[in-house]
Amino acid sequence: MKSIATISPALMKRDLRIDLFRGLALWWIYINHIPESYLNRFTPKNFGFSDAAEILVFLSGLASGCVYGDLLRRSGFAVASSRMARRSFEIYIAQMLTVVLLLAEVSYIAAWQPGMFDHANLAILLQQPAETLLQVALLRYSPVNLDPLLLMVILHFALILLVPLTIGAWPLVLTGSVALYVLAHLFDWYIPAYPRGQLYFNPLNWQLLFVIGIWWGANRGDWQLAILNSRALAVLAAGYVLFSFVITLGWQIHAIEDYVPGWLSQLIYPVDKTNLDILRLLHFAALALLCWRLLPSNASILKARALWPLIRCGEYSLAIYCASVLLSFAAHALLSMGWSSLAAQTLLTFVGLGLMSALAMSLAAIDRGVFPDLRPL
Repeated sequence: MKSIATISPALMKRDLRIDLFRGLALWWIYINHIPESYLNRFTPKNFGFSDAAEILVFLSGLASGCVYGDLLRRSGFAVASSRMARRSFEIYIAQMLTVVLLLAEVSYIAAWQPGMFDHANLAILLQQPAETLLQVALLRYSPVNLDPLLLMVILHFALILLVPLTIGAWPLVLTGSVALYVLAHLFDWYIPAYPRGQLYFNPLNWQLLFVIGIWWGANRGDWQLAILNSRALAVLAAGYVLFSFVITLGWQIHAIEDYVPGWLSQLIYPVDKTNLDILRLLHFAALALLCWRLLPSNASILKARALWPLIRCGEYSLAIYCASVLLSFAAHALLSMGWSSLAAQTLLTFVGLGLMSALAMSLAAIDRGVFPDLRPL
C-alpha cells in the first residue's frame, strides 16, 4: 500500500513544509500581537490548547536537527559546531538589535502616547539603563513581544550539546529532557527574570518540545513512516484535537462551558503557557502528526505561487519575526490613538503582513540574485 506520509528530504532538498508552517506561525503571532484587531479571534489560540509559539519552537528544533545533523555526519563535529555557534550568535545579536530598535520606535510614539513605555515594558530601561542593558545581554530581560525570541536564543545555545547527543544517544537525550520537564513542573524550577518574576517562556519546560523537534529531524528513517501512517494514532490525535476545540470554544461561548463537568475543569485548568502545560504539548503533538500525515513533503501545493509569501517568511523567520515585533507595535499604537474601526484594524493588519512578505521576498531575491522560483535548496 502506498504510504500516506513521506520522509523529510535530506539537506540538499529543502522541506517546504517547515517554511510554510513557520511562515503561518509568524503571521499568526503578528496578528496576536495587535490586541485591538478583531482578526486575532481567528488565530489558532482560539481553537485549541496550543498556538503559534509551539509551532515556532518545534520547527526550529526540527530544522536544526535536519540541517546540523546532516552536517555533523557529513563534515564532522568541528564544522557543525561552528555553524551552530554562528547561528546562535546571530539570533542573540538579533534580539539585542530588536530591543534597541523597539526602544527607538516607542520613544518616538511616546511623544503622543507616554504610556507606551509601560505597555512595552521599557520604562525600566529608562529608569536604570546600565543595569537593564546588562540584563538584556544576560538574557534575563525582554521587552513586550520579544519573549519568544529570547527563548530561541537560550535553546539555540544548547544545540552544540544537543545535536551530537541526539544522534549518538537519543534515548538518553529524550529521557533527560522529559525528566527536566517533569522536575521543573514538580519543583517549580524557572529562570528568574529582571527586575522580578520569571521568563515568560520557561526554557526548562519548553526545551522538551525543542528536543523532540531535534530528535525527529536528526534521526530520519522508516520508523517515522510507521508513526505517521498509524491509523490508531491518527484517530487518537483527531479525537484529542476535537476535545481541545470544544473546551477552548467554551471559553468564548459560555453555554458550551456549562456542559463541562466540574471534575474535568479542575483536572485541566489552568492550561499554563509559561511552563508548557502537558495539555498544550499533547495538543501540538496531535496537530503535528495530522499535518505531517496529510501533507507529504512532495505535495504539489507546496510549490503554488499563492504560498510563496508564507514560505519565504518561514525561510527568513529570524528577520521576519524581528520585523513583525516592530510592525505590530506600530499598528497597536495607531489603533490606540482612536483609529480603531474595523476598516482600520483590517488595513493595518494586512499592511503589516504585506510588509513582512515583501521583506521576505526581497531577502530571497538578494540571496539568489534573481526572484525566487522555489527551486530546492
